[in-house]
Amino acid sequence: MPFINLIQEQRLQAKRTENQSRLFFLSFLCCAGLSFCAFAFLMFQNEMLKSESGRLVSKAEKLAPLVKRIKTDEDQYAELKPRLDTLQNAQMMTGRWSRILDHLTRQTPDQTWLTSIRCTAQDETKPVAVTFEGMSNQQLLIGDFIERLQSCQDLSNVNLKYTMEKAISNSRAIDFEIDAEVSGTAQAPKDEIKKESD
Repeated sequence: MPFINLIQEQRLQAKRTENQSRLFFLSFLCCAGLSFCAFAFLMFQNEMLKSESGRLVSKAEKLAPLVKRIKTDEDQYAELKPRLDTLQNAQMMTGRWSRILDHLTRQTPDQTWLTSIRCTAQDETKPVAVTFEGMSNQQLLIGDFIERLQSCQDLSNVNLKYTMEKAISNSRAIDFEIDAEVSGTAQAPKDEIKKESD
């Protein structure tokens, strides 16, 4: 009898061992399957990235002449920019002076004559100063001329410097001098330009 019980225990032990072996084998198969899937996925991703890299390299090679041309154009633009700025500034100043002279042509009162126009620019950070000298036969006309100069958008700070009566031939005339500033001609200090560009 003891042998029979012992055989049963041996059979149960063998069955347990067989179940454990089966469980370990299934676990091994699952791990191997997951590893194979992960390996396959990584290989697929690798191939996708290689093909994307190849596509981008070929696109870069195709665009290389365009990039080179853009670089050449930027270099030419950088070389010509100072000239362009000078030309644009000259056009702006020419237009400004054309408007001022046109205003003087239309707005100078009768019996009032300009004998000279001087402008000075001593400091780039200050506006260009312009001086109008002339003569008239009445103080009232000089005041009217000053008011008309003040209405010119390209002039600012219009001030009478002096008037002086003067004898000419057999009549009397009044000399005058008017100071003004040309609007928009003051340049920002170089320190501020550097700060803005930074």
